[in-house]
Amino acid sequence: MYDIISIGSVVKDIFVITDRGKIFKTPKDKLAPVWLGFELGEKIRAEEIKECLGGVASNLAIGAKKMGMESSLISTVGSDYPWLKKELEENKIDVSYLAASKSQEAFSVILVDKKSGERVIIYNKASGNIAVDKLSKLKTRWLSVSSLTGKWSKQADQIVKYVAKNKTGLILLPSTSQIRDDFSDLKKLLEIAKILILNKNEALEIAAKKKARTNNIKDLFKFLHAFGPEIVCVTDGSKGAWASNEKNILHSPILKVKAVDVTGAGDAFAAGFLGFYLKGKSLEDSLRAGIVNSASVVKYIGTTPGLLVAKEIARKAKNISTKKI
Repeated sequence: MYDIISIGSVVKDIFVITDRGKIFKTPKDKLAPVWLGFELGEKIRAEEIKECLGGVASNLAIGAKKMGMESSLISTVGSDYPWLKKELEENKIDVSYLAASKSQEAFSVILVDKKSGERVIIYNKASGNIAVDKLSKLKTRWLSVSSLTGKWSKQADQIVKYVAKNKTGLILLPSTSQIRDDFSDLKKLLEIAKILILNKNEALEIAAKKKARTNNIKDLFKFLHAFGPEIVCVTDGSKGAWASNEKNILHSPILKVKAVDVTGAGDAFAAGFLGFYLKGKSLEDSLRAGIVNSASVVKYIGTTPGLLVAKEIARKAKNISTKKI
């Protein structure tokens, strides 16, 4: 019996760190208020190029493992299968359900602004081909679903049936592409999810998809809870994160650290939050744990080097203040 199995992307992240980009704001565009731009036709100097293990499924599986949970993942990758398998095994992750697709590449190129640590991700994933039927042979207390791309109606139906049959708790971490391109399938999972974790832009994408009015954070949480999730977490970059159980909405600011790369911040928050909440900790303690884990990851290039164990998080979370909204 696993504590948590993560379904989603596992990729090789190719980080390109440069100081040649310019950040500019478009405040009238609520779904894309900040941009990273480069001069058209420019030859861009890279300060550093680095290959790292990435993808939401692997980030969460490794983060959960560090929290003392028995974790695994189900994913389909491309020709980098041997490299990815080796990286996962070094992190003590069960790779029995990691498959390779010879017909599809799966990788991400991440442009990181050296001055701010902010980034733009260009990706090509094979996660839409995941063989979810492998779930039928497995038992887990919690199932995390994220980053499914392409035509995944069949996978969505299989997940719904598995959750109902096994009374498994569903955790949903939807991507922007899922919201924009496959919302009908995503909605099936939203309606049975126990926990929903996403960033504010993704939350606003869902609201826009349903043409819902969300004038403030309370409206946004009320809208998201209406789908079905009992717990909803919304991260918002430098503005911190919120967590809600319908009765209370709590907010925590970020821990101020020198950010080198913010790529894995959201997944690290999820791992920290879940690592505490699934073990019976309070909503407030779990929110603090997510904030601490997130702050640790952004100090490193890559999405997993900064992930913490539960004892480290508990020690660093004592001084974090939260407030009820």
